[in-house]
Amino acid sequence: MSDTKTASQQLDDAIKAAEAAALKVEELKKLTREEDLKNVLALISRHGFTQTDLKSALKVRATATKAATGAKRKYVRKNK
Repeated sequence: MSDTKTASQQLDDAIKAAEAAALKVEELKKLTREEDLKNVLALISRHGFTQTDLKSALKVRATATKAATGAKRKYVRKNK
């Protein structure tokens, strides 16, 4: 038996490594979330940002879905 791995085995190893890396990233995001939130709140209070100031940086559901699809709403004529 040789120590050479087939391409399929190498692909399986790479997929496992990518999944492990993704799990580690998610775990680190959870660990840093509280600290980051404290930093954001401190900056908001320091500079006196309002909701209007931050509107462009925050997610807006209706705008995001319209922009994501790129499609306009179809005009439907009302029946009389």
